[in-house]
Amino acid sequence: TTTTTTKVTRALVPLSSVRAVPPGTLRIRSFALDTADLVRARAAELKTGGALVVDLRGNGGGSLEGGVETAKLFLPAGRRVVTVLDKRGAPLTYDATDDGALVSSSAATTRRPLTLLVDKNTASAAEVFAAALQQNGVATLVGAASPVTYGKGVVQTVIPLDYDDGAVAVTVATYTTPDGSNINGRGLRVDALAPDCTLADAATRCLEKTTTAF
Repeated sequence: TTTTTTKVTRALVPLSSVRAVPPGTLRIRSFALDTADLVRARAAELKTGGALVVDLRGNGGGSLEGGVETAKLFLPAGRRVVTVLDKRGAPLTYDATDDGALVSSSAATTRRPLTLLVDKNTASAAEVFAAALQQNGVATLVGAASPVTYGKGVVQTVIPLDYDDGAVAVTVATYTTPDGSNINGRGLRVDALAPDCTLADAATRCLEKTTTAF
């Protein structure tokens, strides 16, 4: 009998929130302060030409700033990203001040049709991103088995509790999309539906299943 000894090393494996899936898909799992930089880098890894798909299925949001800055990558100068209303109702607008890196004349994605794949769990900062691109006419929104996204139109901050490991999410603001809509409890209405699409399907496979436009 032969005995083989294998040495196993335990280590933390970093997981990126943004992944490039050739030939033309970007998968964004959540939004953080570095998401815009990651999207720009991952987009450069994809082939030039053809359609670009941004997969937001299951993306529950994250950093509002991350969603705003990532949206700006795809927007021409002067376009509205989102309007945030504080508890007094005072508005703070976020606009693209320059042409985004992914719409500039030198960008590989300039001529690419842009599609965002969303589902019923696409929420919060992911909805800010999706609304900015859809309502500015930059992208088509395709719903994976759902005609609307989650519908979280509030901005929250998480406060840890001192006496246990819990935390409380406190609403500090609301927001409206570029066309002035409040999507809280309603969600974003998609442009087309892929009724049989599941999380197990590749994004491109879901787009092949798109049968309903409305």
